[in-house]
Amino acid sequence: MVNEELSAKSLHFMVEKGVKPTARLLLNVLKAYLRHRHDKKYFGKEKVKTGKMPVKKLIKQGKGAQKIELDGEDIHLFNRLAKKYGVDYAVVKDKEAGTYKIFFKAQDADAISDLVADYTKRTLGKEKGAKESVLGKLKKLKEKVASIPRKVVEKRKEQTR
Repeated sequence: MVNEELSAKSLHFMVEKGVKPTARLLLNVLKAYLRHRHDKKYFGKEKVKTGKMPVKKLIKQGKGAQKIELDGEDIHLFNRLAKKYGVDYAVVKDKEAGTYKIFFKAQDADAISDLVADYTKRTLGKEKGAKESVLGKLKKLKEKVASIPRKVVEKRKEQTR
């Protein structure tokens, strides 16, 4: 009888301390794995890099590359417009000639033609007439206001009883 109670207690002890934690641990590991799979399926998709990139990466994408040359100095304007049009491109500066060679995917040819048209329109607009600075306009307005004669108001105190 004592032997049976002792064996029952030891069996109970083994189940409580040995089997249940490993079952919980196994369950937690399975839950973590399923959570990981779910996150990878819905959130873990590798984002495809777009926009400005090195020439090697652009060519590695295997879409075919084309090239245009720009002799404009304002490459930052081109970068902004390319981001607006969502084009994948690579810029290489030719130091001897001072021009930029821009490589892009062949499938983006229509977007690039629109982008180049917009770029040339904006760069030609800058060359036509430089905009006057805001500070210059403000200075002229200050001078104009200063040249206008002011009314002099005489202050008199009248005595009242």
